[in-house]
Amino acid sequence: MFKQLQQALSLPRMIMTVHSDNGNGTVKLISDSGLSITALGSGAPGAKVYVQDGRVLGSAADLPHTEIEV
Repeated sequence: MFKQLQQALSLPRMIMTVHSDNGNGTVKLISDSGLSITALGSGAPGAKVYVQDGRVLGSAADLPHTEIEV
């Protein structure tokens, strides 16, 4: 029960593209919809990454995808 509640309340995981590495442990990211954020983590410019709660979780496959709001 607790895991279900935790998953329901957690922030969504997004796939974003690394725009630039800021050199201080953060990267500038851009979503396909044009949203731009700075997140903790690293990545090479042009790489796709998973992002959740302002942190880069890891690299994502460069496959076609869509974003929807629920």
